[in-house]
Amino acid sequence: MELDLSLINILILFGAVQGMTFMIALFASSKHPGAKFLALAVLALVYNGLETFNWSSNLEQYTRLFDYFPFVLIFLVGPSFYLYQYSLLRAGTAPSRKRILISYSPFIFQFTYLAFCWIGYLLTKSELLNFQPWLRSAGQFYAWYSEPVSVLVFLFFFSLSVWDFRKNHRAALLDKRCLQPRKIAVDWAKQLLVFQFLMSLIWPATVIISYFDFWPFSWSEYYPVELLLVLFLYWIAIAGYFRMRSITVEPIRKKEKPSQNEPNSPEMDLILRAMEIDELYRNPELNLSLLSEKTGLPSKTLSKILNQSRGVNFNDFVNSYRVEAFCREAEKAENSKLTLQGIAFDCGFNSSATFQRTFKKFKGDTPKSYFQARKKVE
Repeated sequence: MELDLSLINILILFGAVQGMTFMIALFASSKHPGAKFLALAVLALVYNGLETFNWSSNLEQYTRLFDYFPFVLIFLVGPSFYLYQYSLLRAGTAPSRKRILISYSPFIFQFTYLAFCWIGYLLTKSELLNFQPWLRSAGQFYAWYSEPVSVLVFLFFFSLSVWDFRKNHRAALLDKRCLQPRKIAVDWAKQLLVFQFLMSLIWPATVIISYFDFWPFSWSEYYPVELLLVLFLYWIAIAGYFRMRSITVEPIRKKEKPSQNEPNSPEMDLILRAMEIDELYRNPELNLSLLSEKTGLPSKTLSKILNQSRGVNFNDFVNSYRVEAFCREAEKAENSKLTLQGIAFDCGFNSSATFQRTFKKFKGDTPKSYFQARKKVE
């Protein structure tokens, strides 16, 4: 059978190549927020385009490259678009490792599942072990669930992206860390949501049609969704390149510790009074809400003031008072019979592990070693 290099197949191939070029540019970008996540989404679509070209042009008779890990990279699409939007709306603030790991867990599962299948196959073929019965049932199960689950994963993360956009796009418009008006980034996120919305309609419909086999045309039922993906690759390679150049963020620099000689604001004086006179830090349940009730300042305002005036977050600010209070109490003669842990609890710590970790963070040593060293000096 000869290769089918029809116009549509050539368009699919060129779209994949153009998307690959844009993907490389994204991986090389250091200033565009979330560029690596968008690159992973484009990688999955490029792979899908090449796979489509492989079977639609009859190239699969010459290569089985796309048969080794089917329905794996497609699980990157939904999570990657979500994580990209997450970074985009927050001016480059990277999502936590936990968020990233949870988002990519379906992809990791798919890859691990097939990797074990291939290991079993190689062991069986080399006659070291016999996994043949297990491999047959595992392969059938994988073929049964992979495609519909890939759609469900995409729909879940698309819904998550819509929720995140509705919740954060107004705040993103006011974020000044971006070098350009934030409206550009918000509009770009909205355009990508439109594409994902179209995918959420066409892709599930395609899978349902393929399962019930009621497609009335001679050409494959997958062509509409594949054409949408190819057109998207053409579009994002052009539009996305300009967005990548226009939406950049300043690199996050380590903040200098504010000078202690600068006068405190009235709001900071309220916070200091609550800590130094009322000794709120001795309450192990102290949080932003409790400090807010005491000072009358909103929780968000408290965080902002501590960050700007002291260059620390709330936890470090409170724990610094607890550590200093512990040092004072531990040196008092009347507390000589108390354990270090008992003194720490009296100063506001609620666990021994937290106390040990926090003390070492601020003093550079364990409490026991710290006081032994002080006694030698004295």
